Amino acid sequence: MNNFKKLSKTLLVATALSGISIMTSVTPELSKVMGSEAMAQVAFASPERAAQATAARAARPKLRSTYGVGERAGKFLTKVQEITAEEEPNYQEVIDILSDQRMDRLNPAETLAVHQYLAAAYSNIGRMDLALERYKTILAMDTISYTMRDQLTFVVGQIEFSNGNYNDAISYFYEWLQYQPDPSLSQIVIFANVHYSIGIADGISAAEKEKNFRSAIEFLNWAIDKAKAEGKPDKEEWYGILRAVHNSLEEMDKSLEYTELLASRWPKKDYWTQLSGLYAQKASEAGLSEAEAINYEKKQMAAFELLLRQDLLESGRELETMSQLYLYHESPYQAAKTLNSSIESGKSEKNYKNMNLLSMAYMNGKDFEDSVEPLIAAAELSDDGNAYIQLANIYLNLDKYEEATNAIDKGIAKGGVRREDQTRLLQGQAYLSLEQFDKARESFREAARDDRSRTNANNLLRYTDNEEKRINDIKEYLS
Repeated sequence: MNNFKKLSKTLLVATALSGISIMTSVTPELSKVMGSEAMAQVAFASPERAAQATAARAARPKLRSTYGVGERAGKFLTKVQEITAEEEPNYQEVIDILSDQRMDRLNPAETLAVHQYLAAAYSNIGRMDLALERYKTILAMDTISYTMRDQLTFVVGQIEFSNGNYNDAISYFYEWLQYQPDPSLSQIVIFANVHYSIGIADGISAAEKEKNFRSAIEFLNWAIDKAKAEGKPDKEEWYGILRAVHNSLEEMDKSLEYTELLASRWPKKDYWTQLSGLYAQKASEAGLSEAEAINYEKKQMAAFELLLRQDLLESGRELETMSQLYLYHESPYQAAKTLNSSIESGKSEKNYKNMNLLSMAYMNGKDFEDSVEPLIAAAELSDDGNAYIQLANIYLNLDKYEEATNAIDKGIAKGGVRREDQTRLLQGQAYLSLEQFDKARESFREAARDDRSRTNANNLLRYTDNEEKRINDIKEYLS
């Protein structure tokens, strides 16, 4: 809004009340040498387009001064000028004064001045809809200077853009561009923004979407090259739009390229997070060699770890992802440390998923003792008994056979055990270690009911008989 206010005041200043004149063309219609369709045939940033714009400006008919402001109109226009020059202008008073004038009694110069002042007043009270009407009325006049026409054409395009009328905006912008051999950086970026906005709008065809995205890319590259040539800084937002456009076009290599650039030059959490995700996506891409996939996986890990080292991973979800990445990349100690810290701080919940992951991290690091507690919690939270069976395996590794049998009993009782036959084999082995031979045989017989484990179970039954005899013989000998 402030920009429109400033522009309105500029337009007013340009209209001098003393000896004001209007320029009129020799012919009533503005000649258009080059339209947007012609421009579309050459690159926007090319010397050819600049030459066409220069030729179009030169082809405009010469203008001559024919009108001035009369005494009667000069009185109320002077009053309006005095009001607008005040520190806090009363724009409603300006509107009231000008609205009382009979437009049919005004010459073109006076009519223009009224419309200019009304447009400025409406813009300053926030009625851009009414200001826009006045600007369009001025543009419809065939007696305004080309400087004013060009300026207002661009302004109307800006207002239409801010109102979300992107197609109208683009029409005005291209009408303006055909006479501009060297637009400013900000103006070029506006073209990119309006094309991008059309591209992401609802209800447009795939072809129109791509067409506008390609135009947005061309204008942004123009802005980047122009900034470099003029020794001016390029802008973060330009590359952000480029990344978004290429992402929408599913051109992931280009999206990755711009995300890398953004992360390196403007290191923000979002960029590094997105970069990690893109690396993961690239790692799973079809056609990559194993070495290439591993390289992208390492880059994914590095990007996320950078955030961790800078204390930028704040949410439990982010820290859980970091822990998973550590575990995947065979850093179980870091995985356990990261997740345990997140759980203790309250960022991550003590749910089944997290407690199971924490236990797995400890197990992969051969820290079986520390894996027990989180796995007990996971088993209690689980909907089935499989975590208890996993817990039993850990107990067996720790030579805690009684705890192992108890865990198996809980797992079977909870239900949903994936391979009960294998669970029974495990149970039997625990009982064997406890020298509870009858219970061991019972477990192996249960396992033998499943064809998949029958042979192994029968072998263990014979072994149980032999082991029981051996132990009894030793006991008898020692007695």
